[in-house]
Order: sequence, then structure tokens, then C-alpha cells
Amino acid sequence: MDLSVMKFKMKDNVAIITLCNPPVNGLDIPCFNDLRAIVDHLNNNPEARSAMITSDCPGFFSAGEDLNSIKDINEDLVKRQPEVHQLFDEFESLPIPTLASINGHCLGGGLELALLCDFRFMVSGESRIGLPEARLGMIPAFGGTQRLWPLVGKGKAVELMYKGLQIQPEESLEIGLINRVVDADKLFEESFDYCARLAQQATGAIARIKQCLNNGIRKGFETGMEMERNAFLENIFSDDAKEGVNAFLEGRKPIYKGRL
Repeated sequence: MDLSVMKFKMKDNVAIITLCNPPVNGLDIPCFNDLRAIVDHLNNNPEARSAMITSDCPGFFSAGEDLNSIKDINEDLVKRQPEVHQLFDEFESLPIPTLASINGHCLGGGLELALLCDFRFMVSGESRIGLPEARLGMIPAFGGTQRLWPLVGKGKAVELMYKGLQIQPEESLEIGLINRVVDADKLFEESFDYCARLAQQATGAIARIKQCLNNGIRKGFETGMEMERNAFLENIFSDDAKEGVNAFLEGRKPIYKGRL
């Protein structure tokens, strides 16, 4: 892939995506172009069985959308928002488990990017996380209004977004916004090890669970239940389901092929 502000590599079936758009990993058109290329690659690469996204900008996972581009906003920029929504939806729907390894401030669009992932690990210390757009007279525009509240509840989401709060990792863990707080010197290793273990699981089953969860949240209980019924019928006859049952009965560790 020809990437400009991101890096991509594979290790042990884990796709490692690194944001490298200094100084604060602002989200801009080159960033979205790189993410589009990565999403397309992951959707067509059976070697990738999990993915993690991190940053190589000291102190920042991402500070969100580049404010310089907003300052001179024009119709062309506005027209790109539906494209970004579509891109973020596709990343969220990747048929593999995903993890955001948040190694610094994670604000605005940066948090909206992290919310696409199934798991969020955050560095301990003074880094902040939040959707501060209202402080600038703006609103979260990359899905934050819809993806935050299922994690933290409507009441907490309202407080965070209306006030534009930027909270510490420990409070983020307490309210369910992130899954784990990790010391800086251990964050990358712990994030990667977690993804590597997920990559060895029955990722075809995980992909179907993910589809059911996302559709239930977006479209309601009955739609989610209908998808669950269909996913069960597809999954129960899969090679991974047969392998899982046989391995259990034979007292051995299963070896899954993964993907759908």
C-alpha cells in the first residue's frame, strides 16, 4: 500500500496500524485516504485475523480533525463528511476483532476513531480523552454522538459532550469508555499480545457476534435477534464450529482457520 500519514505491517496475523501525522495526528484528507486503503486491504486479506491501531506521535493518539482545514471550511470539505461516515462504518464492521492502543491524548475525531474499535486500552498518567467539540461551538461529526452513549450510557454521554469534558484514563475506565489502563512502557506489548490471542480464536464466530451486536445497537432488538438467528445457521455448520466441538471432546486445543 502507498500510505502517506499511516504505517501498516503484519505480525503473527495481527495488523498493526500506526498513525504518524505529527505533531498531534490530526485527522485530515491524507489520513482518510490512508485509512480507506487499509480498510480495503483488511477486508481482502485473510492473513489478518485481528488489528490494532496506535500512534508514533509522542503524547498523542489523535487530537482529532485538523482545525486548520475547518478554519477555511468550504463545500468540498462538507461534502466529504458522508464519505468519512461510510469509511468509519466500514472500519467498525471489519470481520476481525480490533483494538485501539491509546498512547496519548485522544480527543474529538481521535476518540471517534477509537470508538470504532472493539477494545480500547489507554496509557496511564495525564493523557485525556473526550469529545470537546462543543467548547468550539461545534458538534462531534464522525459518529461520536451515536457511538459514545451505548458504551457509557446516555446520561454520561450527554455530560461529556455538552460540557466538552476531557477526562483521565481512570475515570474513562470506570465509566466503561475504555477497557484497560496500562503503564506506558507496557501498553504496546500488552495491546499486541491481546490482539495476538484474539487472532488465534474462532474469528469467523467473532465476526458474526460483532455483526449481531452492531446491528442490534443500530437497528433495534428485533433486527439484532433476526441477525443472530441467521448468523447461528451460518456458523453452526462452519469448519471452526466443528473444530471447536471436536477439540473439546478430544481434550485438545482447537486450531481455528478463522475469518468467514
